[in-house]
Amino acid sequence: MSHPLVNVEEVKIPDITLIRDVNKHLLRGHRWIFADCFNDNTPTGLAVLKSRKESLAVGLVQADTQLRFRLLFLCEEPYVRMNDIPATILKWADIQFTRALQLRANFRTEETNSFRLISGEGDGMPGLIVDIYNDTAVIKHDHPVCERFYNHAGLAERIQCDLPYIKNVYYKRRNDDEVKGVDIVGTLPAEVLFKENGSFFASNIRDAAKTGFFLDQRDNRKLIGQFSKNKTVLNLFSYTGGFSIFAAHGGATEVTSVDIAKAAIEASTRNFEVNNLHTKHNAIAADAFAWIDEQIKLKNKWDLVITDPPSFAPNQKAVETATAAYTKVFASSLKLVKGNGLFAASSCSSHISTDMFLDICREAFSKTRKKGTLVYMGGQPFDHPYPLAMDELRYLKFALFRVD
Repeated sequence: MSHPLVNVEEVKIPDITLIRDVNKHLLRGHRWIFADCFNDNTPTGLAVLKSRKESLAVGLVQADTQLRFRLLFLCEEPYVRMNDIPATILKWADIQFTRALQLRANFRTEETNSFRLISGEGDGMPGLIVDIYNDTAVIKHDHPVCERFYNHAGLAERIQCDLPYIKNVYYKRRNDDEVKGVDIVGTLPAEVLFKENGSFFASNIRDAAKTGFFLDQRDNRKLIGQFSKNKTVLNLFSYTGGFSIFAAHGGATEVTSVDIAKAAIEASTRNFEVNNLHTKHNAIAADAFAWIDEQIKLKNKWDLVITDPPSFAPNQKAVETATAAYTKVFASSLKLVKGNGLFAASSCSSHISTDMFLDICREAFSKTRKKGTLVYMGGQPFDHPYPLAMDELRYLKFALFRVD
């Protein structure tokens, strides 16, 4: 490879010292250390983590966030040479990328050509996301230190070497950045067409949320298709209509998609077009919260209601408020479900645990004086792995209930 996967300068990498004993925390497989474990003068960038004067790990320091240290590798790994850390980091990057590729080696099929190739900490490469949409790869980071650490030219070269069908590699920045993204290889088309479990989707990746689509709901979208035959389906907070497409393919008699973003609703209509679906589709650009209240007053009901709101808990401090918000929107949504109908609830908040999520659902049923039977409990698919010791990265919760 002419370009390395990461940027490592041939200079001495600084040491940072723990002021709390969290060795077991890392040795058990956790990959984060927070700010209260360090003095305030930690430098941003690569660093060697010291504990009791011994080198414990190498990682990335984010001096401006509470999440202060992100593990690359422990110093006890067999490939580590402490007298040549830059070479060790290059070796580490190759090992992690290869393992991620092996996990997904047999995933691309005629039915599905979209998947997550690198999932940050879950693939041992903190702060790096690489998503594949047919012949287009999208790279994204969650902090500037990660942007500087990973070599985009090297990543693009490796992606094309291992996945020769990739024609375009695009680095996507935040949508509110002045420059939204950069073409690393090829030119990102205005619309990328890709396939998931036999359904087509079109994405304007440059302006879309995340890397272009919410790939993590793949298994749950397929499930909705299996329960939609001969049903009227309501998809709340629908974004570009992922659940709606699978409901229509599954034989729904009528599908209603509601999202506050007009562009997302237009994209849902486009996704019906690319699938040549003739199911009646009501594409509604409206504030879903207000729209739900209006439908309750009108006494409108559906056979299957899906409620997948945006994250209400961006941090731990917001959990109490988020719990109340989830409970309210789930309870309101339940009022739109016909007797003996189905209700799907979802949360993408990492700060809301699975147990908390199910408690919220129980409270929502209680508030509406309804009983529920849990039909299915799901989460993120296998291409969104997470370390066993980091349950907080098991962020996606999805439950399908029969409303009794």
